[in-house]
Amino acid sequence: LRHSKHCPHFKTIRQDPNNQRTKMVDFKLDPKETAVVFIEYQNEFTTEGGKLNDAVKEVMERTKMLENSSRLADICREKGVKVIHAPIVFEKGHHEIANKPYGILAGVKEGGAFENGTWGAEICEAMKPKEGDLVVKGKSGLCGFETTNLDFLLRQNGIKNVVLGGE
Repeated sequence: LRHSKHCPHFKTIRQDPNNQRTKMVDFKLDPKETAVVFIEYQNEFTTEGGKLNDAVKEVMERTKMLENSSRLADICREKGVKVIHAPIVFEKGHHEIANKPYGILAGVKEGGAFENGTWGAEICEAMKPKEGDLVVKGKSGLCGFETTNLDFLLRQNGIKNVVLGGE
């Protein structure tokens, strides 16, 4: 998703089915009914010294993910689009995760990542919530809706359009 100069006018990149060319598709969203949800912009992923930073660092640098995301968040705030942050957090010991985890959750549990109250679980400096932003509570799994208050936040704020970004 790319922001154009005429927010709330957005452009999205759609890949040709034959993978031969990329084209831009224009669409409009009402800013009062739109939220951008930034998922897991936390030190563990985004910051040098984070337990999972090495796994994503190269892609983040190549795509300028933090710079672009921060700029998008600022533009959204200016235009009245709701900015929502969805951090993932676990209690000490990661007992929320199964005894035999698989996929990324296995690494999270084994490495003690995203532990509540630690530097690694904090939202990174470039994406710190600002006045008027919302922060999702209860995300301790891969789904942003299943165990969280995200649905409540969206409904309470009259959000009909959701744009997702992040890890």
